[in-house]
Amino acid sequence: MSHQPVFSLTDADIWVATDADRPDLAAFCRDNPEYDVFLSGEVPDEAEWVEDFMTDLPPAAFNWTATHKLIARRHQDQGKIAAILDITEDMIGRGVGHIGLFQVATALHGAGLAHRLYQGLEDWLASRGMDVLRLGVLDGNARGMAFWTRHGFLEARRRQGTAPTGKTHLSHVMYKPLKPLSLDAYRLRVPRDD
Repeated sequence: MSHQPVFSLTDADIWVATDADRPDLAAFCRDNPEYDVFLSGEVPDEAEWVEDFMTDLPPAAFNWTATHKLIARRHQDQGKIAAILDITEDMIGRGVGHIGLFQVATALHGAGLAHRLYQGLEDWLASRGMDVLRLGVLDGNARGMAFWTRHGFLEARRRQGTAPTGKTHLSHVMYKPLKPLSLDAYRLRVPRDD
């Protein structure tokens, strides 16, 4: 672990994942397969999953400036990862923060951690100059859609995607302006979502 958390909540600290976190990431993968099964139809291979989380980057053509592979550890249980986040700054457009992955441990669903974690993430990204946030929600993920809608995200478009296993899925591309921004103005900034 690094010496300083990236940001902190009242009950958890958020850190940049390092190679020392790989065993705990493998345990997170093993204990929380539901999202990956929903996405690909298969239980993920732990070693591949950890490697993908640690090293997968957006396409260079998206002109991003920084990526952050983050983990959350609760104060009362530092030995386990409570959540993982994969964040990209300036993806496709300056000031666009992309939330590529936001997964809270299944055992902690309903405990309020996801809401606190999202608010901390939004504040942190705003402090880094991001003024609009973007993410995708898989069609059929009612819990995810309700969560992001509750946090002010709006649908920009829908896009067909394919998981590495070949399973196809529809994704709802969502965005949230952190300062006034119409959908038309957002689409001008992020033409991929037009």
